[in-house]
Amino acid sequence: MKFYQLSPKQRRSILEQEGIELTEIDSDILNKLDQLSENVVSGMYLPVGVVQNLVVNHKKYIVPMVTEEPSVVAAANHAAKIFAQNGGSVSVSQRDGIYGQIVMKITSDFNLKDLKKEIPNLIKKVNIKFSSLVKHGGGLQSIEMVKKDARQFNEDGELLFVKVLVDPAAAMGANKVNSILEFLKDTLLSFPEVQEKLFAILSNYPSQLTTAKVELDPDTVGGMEVAKRICLLSAIAEDDIYRAVTNNKGIMNGVDGVLLATGQDFRAIEAAVGVFASRSGKYRSLSQWRIKNDKLIGELTLPMAIGVVGGSIKARNDVQQSFDILGQDITVGELANVITTIGLANNLSAVLAISTVGIQAGHMRLQARNIVADLDANHIEKNKIVQELVKNKNYTKEFAIQILNELRGNN
Repeated sequence: MKFYQLSPKQRRSILEQEGIELTEIDSDILNKLDQLSENVVSGMYLPVGVVQNLVVNHKKYIVPMVTEEPSVVAAANHAAKIFAQNGGSVSVSQRDGIYGQIVMKITSDFNLKDLKKEIPNLIKKVNIKFSSLVKHGGGLQSIEMVKKDARQFNEDGELLFVKVLVDPAAAMGANKVNSILEFLKDTLLSFPEVQEKLFAILSNYPSQLTTAKVELDPDTVGGMEVAKRICLLSAIAEDDIYRAVTNNKGIMNGVDGVLLATGQDFRAIEAAVGVFASRSGKYRSLSQWRIKNDKLIGELTLPMAIGVVGGSIKARNDVQQSFDILGQDITVGELANVITTIGLANNLSAVLAISTVGIQAGHMRLQARNIVADLDANHIEKNKIVQELVKNKNYTKEFAIQILNELRGNN
């Protein structure tokens, strides 16, 4: 049998015979993980932290975040508290649909004008075939067609590019869009001038845009001078790519944490965000901070192709736990609003730290926690050691052991 055809236990046995030491894992958990991926031999576990009081559109949420970096959760909580003091965020989710693309080879006799006349019929035919999606409020929304000379791709002949927009309702929609594209591709192949399909697949181009906005009293961030410094950092990130990419990484620290917790395709969001940040032709900051009418105003827009049904969401108990925390009745639009607001919160905490004490302090506290993680010490001892490491700004394992010995009265 091939490796992928073996049971997880058999795969583990092969690796162990090669001298690889694998961590112990419950067999039931291992078998469940095997249903989610390929060639499974073990599992990894990440902590689930929460943001306690995120206010979005006058509604309070407890938000789960999956990340190994405690400063990300702490930063989100810190900014969420500031947001709440100022009434929270106002957020709007525009969920028109996600894109799909078909590219086909066509003959020299192909008449684009004639095929475009068939677009209403094609949309109707697809939506009849996928009537269950239509019943849930979704369906194929539009079809656009463009003919291109294949020579620009170092190929003879001509190509037909078909772009579709599909409303996936409450799902992220990748599987449904791909199914629609395959059906539409087969229909197009019935036209005599259409020769063959090159590909038919969804596009992760930015869609389903969500905007979160906050208006803050400068006193809640440390005063007007701090607010002005935040705006200066924002302006620099608009112009300087080195600052922009780090600014955006800080935003995605929080966004990815919630995407992971709620079972989303965070890789698709990351890819779309990269394109969206470059939409002007230059890579820029995703967020903007400015002062208007003596208020510090922050705004963030993100592509947010997510779902609250579909995929593995209902099949995973850990993801369902996250929805229990958020509220099982949360809509896909509300979840998009929450995630984007978390991104803005993490952004505020980062630029606020840079504008005041510097961000390194939080990172070094994380370093201190990592140093003591594998010490043979109890929870109280570890907390005291972390405090001493930070106080003395000495982040070495040797100093941590010295403190532990002093706590225990050892020489």
